[in-house]
Amino acid sequence: MTNLTTSATAKKNTDDQVGTLNTIQSTDLVTAFDNLALCIAKFCDLLNNEQPACWVALAEDEQTLEPLQKARSYYQDIWYRDQQDGRETRSCHGLVMASDEVIQLAQEANQAKDVFKSLVQQVQKTDKDLWLSQKAQLNTRHQSLRKQLYYTGLGRIHLKQLYRHIPILAHRPEKIGFTWYSNGRSIKKLTIAQAEVKLLAMGEEKVHIQQQLQKLNTLPEHETLAQIQTQVPVVRANLVFKLMNEKGHVETVRKAMNVSLPLLVPQEGSPFMPKYNQIEEQPPAARTRIARNDFKICEEVFLPSLRVHRYI
Repeated sequence: MTNLTTSATAKKNTDDQVGTLNTIQSTDLVTAFDNLALCIAKFCDLLNNEQPACWVALAEDEQTLEPLQKARSYYQDIWYRDQQDGRETRSCHGLVMASDEVIQLAQEANQAKDVFKSLVQQVQKTDKDLWLSQKAQLNTRHQSLRKQLYYTGLGRIHLKQLYRHIPILAHRPEKIGFTWYSNGRSIKKLTIAQAEVKLLAMGEEKVHIQQQLQKLNTLPEHETLAQIQTQVPVVRANLVFKLMNEKGHVETVRKAMNVSLPLLVPQEGSPFMPKYNQIEEQPPAARTRIARNDFKICEEVFLPSLRVHRYI
């Protein structure tokens, strides 16, 4: 009887501890999300008050929109829109001149994003049910923040859009050249055995899988294959800086970075924007880069279900 009582008491204490842990995590998530929303709102309110020089790409139906209004909306864009594909991440390229105060608030917002991301990842690993219940609660918060956006029909939280940092340049560049990078591909090498395992996992009984397994069996055992994933088009900012080096001489420094939100450019005593170019709001449909002569992968797909090609 004593053992049973002790066991029951231990179980109750464990349950209480788990319940307390969940409560703390729940409270932490809400607090972190509220702080994040507040930081973003303060940052955007200051932008609205200061009205700095700004340029962002506008779609055809946005030509009457103020560029800064669109920039602010994208900085606050942390929800899915109705009917939005779950794999889609909205982006907007451009630049906003930023005072020291604006940059400080943007840094605080980025720190708040990191804190919330860390908490979410911890809860997702330890208690998925808790995360799902809390996510539903967070989706209904901050209606006032949603109303500041120029589009409507917002749904659940979009974590990828929420996690991404407001891009802050450390120095004012001389020039910003925007370009579409729409030919990106990630290439992973696979052995014959690895490709076979992946195909079998997709259903050995399926006719199209059987056909690909037969093709695979015709290859030499030690041949290496290439699995190719086409990447989503992104806008790349090519930055040109004039910086003082250690010898006191001005030198040209170039840097390239992908951008999904308007760049914050330090004013550094000048409210005017650096030189920049304007590109189309959507990526070009056709390939814009010349194919490399040393690209040694067959263009024809060998195993369609795995997006696997052979090397030439």
